[in-house]
Order: sequence, then structure tokens, then C-alpha cells
Amino acid sequence: MSIEYDIIMGKKLVLAKGSGVITGTDVMEHLTTLAMDDRYKAPMKKLVDYRSVDSIRISPEEGYSIARMKVRFSSAFTGERCAFVSPKDDIYSSSQVHRALVDGIGLKTAVFKSIEEALEWLDVTLDKNHEQWLINRRK
Repeated sequence: MSIEYDIIMGKKLVLAKGSGVITGTDVMEHLTTLAMDDRYKAPMKKLVDYRSVDSIRISPEEGYSIARMKVRFSSAFTGERCAFVSPKDDIYSSSQVHRALVDGIGLKTAVFKSIEEALEWLDVTLDKNHEQWLINRRK
């Protein structure tokens, strides 16, 4: 799968890391796995790091399916604040489309070009171990 994640219980934070090519199937599998993860206790904050993503290949139909899936899982994700880090213009645009599709279902989503801006918006800091986890997944 092109999306890995870890949950930092003490910070109520999900670190998700995308790499390579992200597809609609990748996103749907990630959401399903996360919604069923016993460690995910809403409300949580989520940092989605797309700095290592080469491209996003999600059709408009898949985009709507992902949005419908988030609605279906909205009780699991109640109160979630999700920050996407997407420095590349095409990845940033795709992330903004996702943000627009889920707008209005009670999930606060924002897209940023830098990880520092995303962490500030989430009001969270990462310790060295978690920073290293993100860096190791970028390779």
C-alpha cells in the first residue's frame, strides 16, 4: 500500500505517510483500515504527509467514492482535524479537491505546502522519533 500510518496515542495524532503513486484504492483501503483500528479514538488529529508522493491517480468517480466513504465512516472520524502536506503543485491541487469534497461533513481538513504550517494548524509538535518515522518513510 502506498499509504502507511502510525498512531501516537499520547498526542491523539495519526501520522499518515504517502509515497510513490497514490490511487483511489490506496485511499479507500487506508480509510477502512484506520476506521477499524482500535487505537483510533475520535476526536483525533491527522497529519497526511504527501511530500514523497510522485502522483495521485484518483478518477472523479473514485474521488466521490472516497467522500461517500468518509461520510459512511463519519461517526468513527467525528471531530477529526486532518492536515495534508502537499508541496508539489499537482499534489496540492488534488489534495484541495479532496478537501472540497469532504467539506461540510464535520471533518476539518486543510492543505499546506509545508509540514511546519500543518503542525501549527493542528497545534501539535513532533518529537525526534516521530520526525524520524516520517523521514524513514520518505526513502
